[in-house]
Amino acid sequence: MAVFVDAGYLYAQGSVLLAGSKQARTKIRLNVAALLADLVSLAKAAEPNARLLRIYWYDGVARGGILSHEQKAVSESENVKCRFGTINGRGEQKGVDSLIVTDLIELARTQAISDALIVSGDEDIRVGVQVAQTYGIRVHLLGLHPARSSQSPDLIAESDTLQEWGQDTVEKWLTIVPDRTPENPVVAGAADSIDATIDQYMSDVEPPEANGILQYMDDNRNQLPADFDRPALARARTSLGRDLDPEQRKEFRAKLREAVRQKAATAP
Repeated sequence: MAVFVDAGYLYAQGSVLLAGSKQARTKIRLNVAALLADLVSLAKAAEPNARLLRIYWYDGVARGGILSHEQKAVSESENVKCRFGTINGRGEQKGVDSLIVTDLIELARTQAISDALIVSGDEDIRVGVQVAQTYGIRVHLLGLHPARSSQSPDLIAESDTLQEWGQDTVEKWLTIVPDRTPENPVVAGAADSIDATIDQYMSDVEPPEANGILQYMDDNRNQLPADFDRPALARARTSLGRDLDPEQRKEFRAKLREAVRQKAATAP
């Protein structure tokens, strides 16, 4: 048994399920360990007698190839193999479907797996399902509610079984960061506003996530992950009512790093 996860589908449909509309990645937080545990449990339930080979995780990486702290957490998890496509100028994944199809067919051809659990909704994966089945592989499709509206009908028809995760499951490992616009955007001073913004921003960050960000900082010369840094700067801009000047931006990031360290220290 192998699990194939299209991260783009997971984030997009998960945010639709929880927020009612697709949210930007910068507003989504993923509890990697909790999600992987649920995927392993479902794979075992789909075919109790099958050995789990590993989880294959497919995602896009922006130009430059720098992973987000969540992507890094996934890639460093046990029994997980990451495959990365690219992200175009519109923020769309490219090359991910072909990676899934290639891996699915090759594992089926070599008889490395007996079953495949696929988390995706894209029509382009259907040909991989068809070919894998000719090698005797059973294909189990997992969708997020409503699966029949978020997944290709032809992909559903080709699969041997269809599972669906609802809100109760998804909200265990996916959260949407709420928009918080201060009632009084400009407070007594810039320093007070920066401190208040950091306190507010970090209140949405759980200790395990802070620990992942800290690990990213340690591996990248104390730089904050872009998908964490940019939304924080945007909130500071809103709070001040203007862009931060270079010195304020430097001060803001220094305080944000310290807040991450403090929050990470409380992780179990």
